[in-house]
Amino acid sequence: MIIMKKYILAAAIAAMSATVGMAADGNTEPNDTVLSVETVYRVVVTESPEGLNVNLKGCGEDSTYTASYSVPYESNTTIKSHQNFATPMGLYSARAKGCDDMVCILRDLHAGFTGAVGAPDAMDTQMGKSFELGIGELVAYQHNFGRSSRNAFSVGVGINWRNYRMTGMNRFDMVDDGVVVTDYPDDVVVCYSRIKVFSLAFPISYYYNSPVRMLGKSTLAFKLSGILNYNSHASMQTRYDLADGTKVKENYDKIGQHKFSIDVRLSVRIAPGVGLYFTYSPYHVLKSSHGSPQFSTISTGISIGGL
Repeated sequence: MIIMKKYILAAAIAAMSATVGMAADGNTEPNDTVLSVETVYRVVVTESPEGLNVNLKGCGEDSTYTASYSVPYESNTTIKSHQNFATPMGLYSARAKGCDDMVCILRDLHAGFTGAVGAPDAMDTQMGKSFELGIGELVAYQHNFGRSSRNAFSVGVGINWRNYRMTGMNRFDMVDDGVVVTDYPDDVVVCYSRIKVFSLAFPISYYYNSPVRMLGKSTLAFKLSGILNYNSHASMQTRYDLADGTKVKENYDKIGQHKFSIDVRLSVRIAPGVGLYFTYSPYHVLKSSHGSPQFSTISTGISIGGL
């Protein structure tokens, strides 16, 4: 349709030039050659479902001259337009034939459940009660390439927050600068005990947009990411109630987390702006130097605007 519009526009301008030639010569017969107009004050091209209209205003020294030419569309004509955008917000820095370069802001908001892989039996964290929240890309640069720009690479920076939560009869505690898993005091009402890790994330991602149709007229898309995490902060909190009703909250910072870790994440788009993701982090969350429990991380959930 875009190519058709180019031909229609060229034909319309040629017809306008011929109209100008007839007016200038006072000749009612069609000219064999198209007049080349050196000075045109204004050319307005408008398009609607009814057709294409070209208006010419001012010709040569005659600023009052006007002419128009219309190309009606047939009733079954379909008008298509192509737009590129980043969800939920995007700014384009450059655009070239065959590829798109863009800067994206606030992309890939995700929420899911976190599991502790390889944790000791006493550390009975529950994936259904351990959560992950984050923004995959606060800002990112993306380069699209390939046929129909189905492929893309991106680099960015984001944030992520994970917790590992126990609600059973064991809790986290600090002993000699190390994390241990131990029992609660006797005769208490257990609330929870959790470890929380906050990370600054640096994802490098590859995208593939397939032609397979999905929900809501979207297409199936995949994203594979390698994520370098700077785990800037980690803390531990335990809450329980004593027999006399006193509420106890124990907080610890500087619990000996690894400062750097790497995640591998696979995301799949299933509807416009909506996807599912799975993340595996092979690195242990806590350092082993003080006898802290050793475990790695898996997480899965839903993402908004990530693909």
